[in-house]
Amino acid sequence: MQPFQLLAFDLDGTLVDSAPDILPALNQMMARLGKAQVSLMQVQHWLGNGMAMLIKRALTGELYPSRYDAREFEQAQQLFIGFYRQSNGSATRLFDQVPQVLARLSQHYPLAVVTNKPRQFTEPLLQHLNIAHLFQAVWCADDVARAKPEPDMLLALARQQELLPADILLVGDSENDIFAARAAGMPVIALSYGYNHGQSIAHSKPDLVLESFSQLPDAISSLEQER
Repeated sequence: MQPFQLLAFDLDGTLVDSAPDILPALNQMMARLGKAQVSLMQVQHWLGNGMAMLIKRALTGELYPSRYDAREFEQAQQLFIGFYRQSNGSATRLFDQVPQVLARLSQHYPLAVVTNKPRQFTEPLLQHLNIAHLFQAVWCADDVARAKPEPDMLLALARQQELLPADILLVGDSENDIFAARAAGMPVIALSYGYNHGQSIAHSKPDLVLESFSQLPDAISSLEQER
């Protein structure tokens, strides 16, 4: 048995359901631009690749936007930032058992957050949800050159903590987490309930897929037994 030296968690779709706060901010942005409103399901499918990609998806209605107006995008981004500052935390909730399980795990492991959310939204949200004190490190999309699915954030975390990537376990919910972990040489557990563009996370082949956050401690022990 070889214990992990640190547990790293994605935020949106893994620890928190943030789509109910993102939806009104996005629709206020769309209204200001004279565009049609979007649905909660669309937002859930579009989340996972960071703020800029979310806005491009909303403007084009495409999961993989091929063309968009750069000037309109810049205007939209500034509008979204202003609106999301107002709604961030209002309706976001922790998924079931997240605070209890994190508190339990923090007694045995250092914990970190690695999120494609910008820092200006991440830190206030962690504070608002009263879980900021549980994390030793927080890495956000704007801290690195390339966000997930690139491995930059995970490798930066490993360097900061002076650990090998293989000794850090990532817990996420989307293919971006799986791809980033694989590129970094990091084991990864996926939650099935999160934001993965409407696709089953099992298709991305994480080390384990869990239906509930409450299963995490046993799953971690299982992976450690195999190391």
